[in-house]
Amino acid sequence: MATEKKFGRLTVKHPLVKELASGRHPWWNRLVEISRTDRDINIQVRGTYLNVYCKMGNLLKIYLQGKKVACKVHYKYLVGAHTPEYVEAFPTGRDIAVSQKSCDMVSSILDDTNFRIVKQNISTYAGEEKRIQSRLVEKNKATILDVEVAFSDSEVLADSEDGNTRIDIANLDKNRLCLVFVELKQIFDSRLYSSEMNEQIRRYVGFAKKHEPHLLDAYRNVLKVKRELGVISDGDYLASADIQRVEHKPILAIAGYNQALINGMKDRIVRGSPSLEKSNLAGLYFFGTEADLNLKKGENKEVFI
Repeated sequence: MATEKKFGRLTVKHPLVKELASGRHPWWNRLVEISRTDRDINIQVRGTYLNVYCKMGNLLKIYLQGKKVACKVHYKYLVGAHTPEYVEAFPTGRDIAVSQKSCDMVSSILDDTNFRIVKQNISTYAGEEKRIQSRLVEKNKATILDVEVAFSDSEVLADSEDGNTRIDIANLDKNRLCLVFVELKQIFDSRLYSSEMNEQIRRYVGFAKKHEPHLLDAYRNVLKVKRELGVISDGDYLASADIQRVEHKPILAIAGYNQALINGMKDRIVRGSPSLEKSNLAGLYFFGTEADLNLKKGENKEVFI
């Protein structure tokens, strides 16, 4: 019988963490500095590697290849700028021939000019939900532990990039001192108006209950690794924070863009057929462009625990 995989994150003893913390990688120190000043950039800890997100697009995967630190980036983010923007093409026979050379690729990701090009490319490919998620992460950067938390429907947990179910955000709630998962939806998402939403939330609750000890260990390790690598520094809220427990019920955060739209759609989501199962939620938040994810009642914010 195969051994069930357990949810985990890098520890400070992992060779990748030790290598990046050694001071031998000025590029890493620069990347951390950028993440602390650029609201679009955040660094997250995985089971065997690190992810660097830009506007919630996966900019870099940082890992060990043998004993050497390596990075992966999608080629579509590295297409250089082209002037003029439009290329002339001349039809010939059954084809339209393009004689123009291809665009140059970005040759240095952290160069200021090239980094702006990379960010523009990522923004081009980001959908609306990613843009909303990026704003939420920026707003709650002081307490967010993780984004794009992946696990399989069979509850054998995964690392990432494998097509499994993802929880959008893991937050360390300031008011309850616990780990809370946040599921983000746009107000027009058809899943909000079907049984699929309740089923998805029930999976999250079962996931948190079954794996609470592993989740606690994993995210306590995340805090230690981020402190070790400088992603969290002295003075940050997370520098001295402790995760006391896992809240099994998630927050459902619904992007409504403006109050008129929220007022018009809220009842249909909450009391429609099927109605939203509030008993499985820690909170239900409607918001415009950004929201404080900590559990506290307020305008458009209900808390059920």
